[in-house]
Amino acid sequence: MRNFPLSAGTACFVVALGLANASAVRAATTVGSTIATGSACQLSIPTTDTKFRPKATGARNESTTTSNFVICPIPSPVLNSGTDSFKLAAVYIYSIDGASHDVTCTAVTGYNGSTNLKYSSKTLTVSSVYGAMGAPFLWSGADFGGANNIPIVGSATFSVTCLLPPQTAVNLFSGSYDYNIGA
Repeated sequence: MRNFPLSAGTACFVVALGLANASAVRAATTVGSTIATGSACQLSIPTTDTKFRPKATGARNESTTTSNFVICPIPSPVLNSGTDSFKLAAVYIYSIDGASHDVTCTAVTGYNGSTNLKYSSKTLTVSSVYGAMGAPFLWSGADFGGANNIPIVGSATFSVTCLLPPQTAVNLFSGSYDYNIGA
């Protein structure tokens, strides 16, 4: 009995069939997130005359008298394509001294020259009530003219600017998203 090698056409068909089945199995929606410490935040107007300190665990305004504007970019997921990445974005800010401080943060989607720049500001009273994690500033699609539980329009480029009062700090920031594996 003679063995015949698999023809190139048959081999390609078998490989294509296997890849099609693998794609169908993998084409499921998965929830993901991106997170970074406040140490990635930077002063909006850099100066050496400040008590703003990026630390390994966050970004602190150690001044007892002066507020500072800081900008925190929320990195977009590489696996998610398109311009509408995040369903939810958050920045957590805490009180260094345990006292109550009013903090205002403004999120922006898009980039300079983009036609879809959208802004959303929130003010919270940050205090020891929130514990070590800090007060959550949360943004969803509804904060930018959309709806909750859908991607925030233009959020592939997303940043938050906060006016940090004295003795407050950015703990971390994050964004959550859905993406399709294999799609």
